[in-house]
Amino acid sequence: MSERDAASSLVSQFSPLQPIVCSPHEKTPLALMTAAELIGRLPTSECKRVPAGTVGAFVSESSLTAYPIVGRIVHFLEEDTLRLSETQDVSSRGLDSDSESIKRSVKQWYDEFGWKRNESGVYGDTGLFSQLSLTAHGIYELFSHLSLLDRLTGGEFVLDAASGAIPHPEYLAYSWFYKYRVCVDMSRTALQETDAKLVGRGFCCLADICRLPFKEGVFDAAVSGYTIQHIPESQQSQAVGELYRVLKPGGHLCVISGIQLPRAHQALLTAMRAVRKIQKILGIISRRIILEPSRAGGSSTPPHKLYYLERDLRWWREMARSLTDAHTLEGFRLFRKEEFQLLFGESARAAKVVRALETLFPRLAAKMCAYVLVDLEKPSS
Repeated sequence: MSERDAASSLVSQFSPLQPIVCSPHEKTPLALMTAAELIGRLPTSECKRVPAGTVGAFVSESSLTAYPIVGRIVHFLEEDTLRLSETQDVSSRGLDSDSESIKRSVKQWYDEFGWKRNESGVYGDTGLFSQLSLTAHGIYELFSHLSLLDRLTGGEFVLDAASGAIPHPEYLAYSWFYKYRVCVDMSRTALQETDAKLVGRGFCCLADICRLPFKEGVFDAAVSGYTIQHIPESQQSQAVGELYRVLKPGGHLCVISGIQLPRAHQALLTAMRAVRKIQKILGIISRRIILEPSRAGGSSTPPHKLYYLERDLRWWREMARSLTDAHTLEGFRLFRKEEFQLLFGESARAAKVVRALETLFPRLAAKMCAYVLVDLEKPSS
């Protein structure tokens, strides 16, 4: 095989993606070309900006911009965009500087800490907010994550928006019934980890979910887990709208998000603590439960505080109604990690019981939960 044929073969792996991608801003169609063809189109000044490892690019002829494919990751972020003309300016596009600064800080947090493994092989994000072991809280998380499967019924493309590094094995189940999984994230570190787990059954796009590089109505389903709270306040509605825009009629968008804790949540915690005190007094609980930081956290420390702005249940209800009448808001998990550990310690039985109650009474659980599941179904035409 000649060098030219080898290059074409590498780029052809992305041909299934071409019909559904578009430029993030103008939403214009994109053509697929090899690295050699790209270099032949670029001004001399832009050739110096072509990333090492570029195998090809998606190109917009109408806006004269190119989005390089580096290894197996397509780069759609603003700073990676290449100009096909010396006069083409892609530097500003009217972006809000404060919001972009927040996004850069979130990107840095995940690139340098959140999706890097510590000496124990655990991601920084997982060590802080989650749990991998299948005991107690780990089982609680596992059951909640798998509950999405009855909404992910199959098709050609499923979107994993802000996929991270796919840190939990059960996340891989989301694409069981789809031909391709398309993972989008702003963290290059995350997508390098993700690509190894997709094993050739999907695509990775370095992109901003507030400006998705996909045509309207091309995904059979979409999932966004624990993402919206890390988006600048002024752009959270835009991000949800973008996720809904790219969904096919009849498809489901499942958004998992932390929410501002309602008063009912505080009341539930107070009641649970009171029950535990009574049990201790009566001698029902003999062992002392100590809340300790996760051993999985390792010794590495975040570069700075992670931006985090939760919305309340009312905001999510109004957001859902503005997009579709076919929506539900359900309690995804009643308790945060530290709350669960404080109340139940390492009790796997408690994890199963609490999860069973959430499943039986999802709408009641939504009124007192720490994490909500927003399910938006796009009506069929």
